[in-house]
Amino acid sequence: MSWKKFLWTAALALVAVPVLAAEGSRVANDELAITLVSEQVALVPGGSQRLGLLIEHQPHWHTYWQNAGDSGIPTKLRWHLPEGIAAGEIQWPHPQRFDLAGIINFGYGDRVLLPVPLDVAEAVSAQTLPLAVTVDWLVCREECIPGRAELRLTLPVATEAAADARWAADFAAADARAPVAADWRANVRIDHDLAQVEIELPADFPAAAPVDLYPVQVEVLSNTAPADRAVHAGVLHWPAARSDYLQDVPQTLDLVVVSGEPPNSRAWQLRAEVVDLTSAAPAAAAADASVPDAAGSANSMSIATALLFALLGGAILNLMPCVFPVLTLKALALRGDVSHLRHGLLYAAGSVLAFLALAAALLALRAAGESLGWGFQLQSPWLIGALVYLFFAMGLSLSGVFTFGERLMGVGQSLTEGEGDRAAFFTGVLAAVVASPCTAPFMGAAMGFALTQSAAVALLIFGMLGFGLALPFLLLCLIPGLADRLPRPGAWMDRFKQILAFPLYLSAVWLLWVYGEQLGALAMAQLAVGAVFLAFALWLLGWPGSLRWLRGAAVALSLLAVGYALHAGASQEPVSAQPASGDHEPWTEARLAELRASGQPVLVNMTAAWCITCLANERVALSTDAVRGRMKELGMAYLKGDWTRRDDSITRYLAQYGRSGVPLYVLYPAGGGAPRVLPQLLTPELVLAEFDAVAAPR
Repeated sequence: MSWKKFLWTAALALVAVPVLAAEGSRVANDELAITLVSEQVALVPGGSQRLGLLIEHQPHWHTYWQNAGDSGIPTKLRWHLPEGIAAGEIQWPHPQRFDLAGIINFGYGDRVLLPVPLDVAEAVSAQTLPLAVTVDWLVCREECIPGRAELRLTLPVATEAAADARWAADFAAADARAPVAADWRANVRIDHDLAQVEIELPADFPAAAPVDLYPVQVEVLSNTAPADRAVHAGVLHWPAARSDYLQDVPQTLDLVVVSGEPPNSRAWQLRAEVVDLTSAAPAAAAADASVPDAAGSANSMSIATALLFALLGGAILNLMPCVFPVLTLKALALRGDVSHLRHGLLYAAGSVLAFLALAAALLALRAAGESLGWGFQLQSPWLIGALVYLFFAMGLSLSGVFTFGERLMGVGQSLTEGEGDRAAFFTGVLAAVVASPCTAPFMGAAMGFALTQSAAVALLIFGMLGFGLALPFLLLCLIPGLADRLPRPGAWMDRFKQILAFPLYLSAVWLLWVYGEQLGALAMAQLAVGAVFLAFALWLLGWPGSLRWLRGAAVALSLLAVGYALHAGASQEPVSAQPASGDHEPWTEARLAELRASGQPVLVNMTAAWCITCLANERVALSTDAVRGRMKELGMAYLKGDWTRRDDSITRYLAQYGRSGVPLYVLYPAGGGAPRVLPQLLTPELVLAEFDAVAAPR
């Protein structure tokens, strides 16, 4: 029992007076009436029959199920029976969910009967037998009142007995609400503060009715019903949260699945395997049955494959506009440098350590209970604003407005001349920093796999990503002949440096747009004004020494203005989500489930404004007339999930498909069937081929 529930129970015991009833088969008060009843009019030796505790609640009052939820105490029975009579455990009907100002309870209202099996020995020979039970309950509305009563019932003993017509309807209602044992495949994946429940439902499951889920064991899952729970492709997805009080993760969890509302509800009880992803790799049995084991899926990937994908993804990052200018100028500076190998190793060390630091921060935040994936750093307006200033300053440096010098990460003269071990190391760090807004092919699957592994394996994979980023430059250093083939440094390099400034300006503009997507136009304008003050401060650095005091004061004031602009913008509340456009709808789990239930084909696009690969795919493939036209022909729904700002439901959806970041493209066939995960790089031809593959029901 958690300390919270313990204090709740202790407080009730101190402030409330139990209700004690006189002997009899029924007790009543202002909150409820409780009656001890028998399914049959007599006891039959050598047989089994049932007694029942009939609870009639007054309006708005309720008592509790075997798992009471966030608070409360289950109804308890202590039997006092003659020799030869044995009572079993309560056969609990499925409960209802009660939400009292955010406190979630599981229990019963109105009229409910709790059946109890009774075994009568053959040796019983008395003409009548007295049956007694002490009942302890807690009944709640806004306030809670504990109660206790001793109920007695005397039944005759006979060779046969008819059903007692007075209680037949109550026993029938309890039987209708009794969970049926089911052997459905089910698993619960617990990852830090998240808990993803997935249950394969039979073909005859009434998925159109409301579905609810109740854990039998206490304090494993959060008791709040997730808004994005859904049934699609024959699988119930229940993205819950881990209970705040869970200490030791169990190997299995008993679950009650309920379809519909009483009196027309149906219930099943099953046992799910629990996989703890927080401290160990997921077991093969916990793999998502609704996701095909495609190449690159994080569920089917080996560590060796993940390392290879991380290496390739890191190498491809060098082609991104944020990184390419840094790599190009550093490579050109190698010609004539006699310290190739040392500088290459230091550059690689800086890149690897920067990625390890970012990975360590991500793992630490996840261990602390945060629901995060790759790209979490770009969901912070503070970091986006800082990167805007960094890219803008780098562009100004390459344009000749000023030079950083070796003291500031090797940009400027040390970057182009390649001098200094410290410059080599911090240029590797800088390359990793400026690569952080980018996602390359192969990276998604590798990072999704990494975040399901132990911390050591995850750090190894992220370190390989940094090594892949440094690999092209390292090869130039290891193979002197390659560096000798580069153009000789000369006056042309000044012009080339100025040309390379423009990709950095474009990167700054792009991130400024991302900043505006997160916080709105006013915040974007404030950051742009800050960039102007930053340019002014950097331009002042070139003033002559005789005016150093004035230059210093002006630079200080300008930098204060830069900081104020960043703070004023990043401190604003995030803007509301953009409404649906004519070609897509916002993604929600509920909307996806609704479309899947209708048999309509669906394309899900998980994207973010800071994801270059996402934007490129939308421009090159998803926004083309051919793809849009084919969607319309097929009647395909297009759902777009925006992960620009933090969204835990999207994080859970990404994890469901073995990914830790965007982009993710999932195509759901018409009429049901397993979804298809598309590659991270799209072409119109590839997308159209995938559309054709899912166009018709299978």
